[in-house]
Amino acid sequence: MALLFACGGNDKPTAADFESTVSEADAQKIYTMKCALCHGADGKLMISGAPDLTKSTKTFEERVALITYGKGTMPPQKEVLSTAEIKAVAKYIEAFTE
Repeated sequence: MALLFACGGNDKPTAADFESTVSEADAQKIYTMKCALCHGADGKLMISGAPDLTKSTKTFEERVALITYGKGTMPPQKEVLSTAEIKAVAKYIEAFTE
């Protein structure tokens, strides 16, 4: 028994240890459900003052913050999506600017 406790170390798990990864396909589904209505499937639709995502110069971190907390008519997603899902959508949007 003592061996089991001794091998475990003192590292406490963090929230990141429990976040599941989100596939690109799932990120696309989330984007389609949550974002495409205003931004369009290709990021260019621009309804309700939504910016053209193909011309965005925002960093990954700025996109994560914008999706998390919202801005203007864009509602915050922090209560609806997990941190992993928000990051996956922010990463998915990068493809529009390439």
